[in-house]
Amino acid sequence: MNARHRHLVYGLVIESELPLTSVHEAAGSDGRADITLLAGSPDYFRAIVPGGARDPDDWIEHVVLDDGSVYMKSSDVFEATISANGRTAICRMLGDVEQRAFEANLLNFVVSASLTLQGEETLHATVLEMEGRAVGLLGQSGAGKSTLAAYLISHGADLVTDDMLRVSFAGDTILAHPGPYRLKLLDQPATGFLPDAVADGHFNALSGKIMVRPRREPRSHRAPSRLAALFHLGDPDDDTIAEVSSARLSGLELAKTLMSSAMDTRYAGSSRMEHQMRFVARVADLLPVHALRYPRTVAALDGVAREIRRIIGP
Repeated sequence: MNARHRHLVYGLVIESELPLTSVHEAAGSDGRADITLLAGSPDYFRAIVPGGARDPDDWIEHVVLDDGSVYMKSSDVFEATISANGRTAICRMLGDVEQRAFEANLLNFVVSASLTLQGEETLHATVLEMEGRAVGLLGQSGAGKSTLAAYLISHGADLVTDDMLRVSFAGDTILAHPGPYRLKLLDQPATGFLPDAVADGHFNALSGKIMVRPRREPRSHRAPSRLAALFHLGDPDDDTIAEVSSARLSGLELAKTLMSSAMDTRYAGSSRMEHQMRFVARVADLLPVHALRYPRTVAALDGVAREIRRIIGP
């Protein structure tokens, strides 16, 4: 059996046989791990790989097996099975993928799938801390979440999590748990907004982005941050938008926005819809969610930052 290390990330204790270099070890953590990551051999995966055709346009294969466990595979990055209760994942790296790219996928997609099986909902979001509170940026891949995040960081904000947001509820407060301290950026916003971080960054050939640490060390001790609002970024290719605007979402539009922003969009087990609706209802009761629309130009970003600060208040 390989040695296991315990890490604290997303507010979870993750025990892993696989080396995880992008998150700190959880010193002094006792008790049962929330998720255990085990190393799987090629023979193990050859024995369980599901048959049948897969969608050639979907870069992640996702299959629910007969025992309720989930098989996931990205042909260039990883392969994994996740137990039906979401507590244990058996994983392996594929090909010559770089360690940091492998970890980013593992800590995003395998962990989010594990939490879905445990009855939790996670969001595809980038979260920043601004003046002691957190704001979450929602939107499809390519919507501009990371670019806006880099701009805000260059003007005093700090990163809480990129890609995956796990929240917890404490009374009338929603807390955003910190993820790995790294931000994935295209070259232009990386060099334009965070040039010092780029010097120590790593180019990820799979995504075509640079993975950077926004600051040499995060300002806080990586404790959860109180969420003040969520902002859904619109279509980045909509050239009819000429100015910055926002509108608070409600009703069906709010429910559709939150459900479409799920990190795990593939699992459709019998209880999933119920979990999602409860999650959406709870978030809607406690947190403002705004549609944020703006032209995708550097010149517009100052106005976007002002609009966000106006909404979350002093």
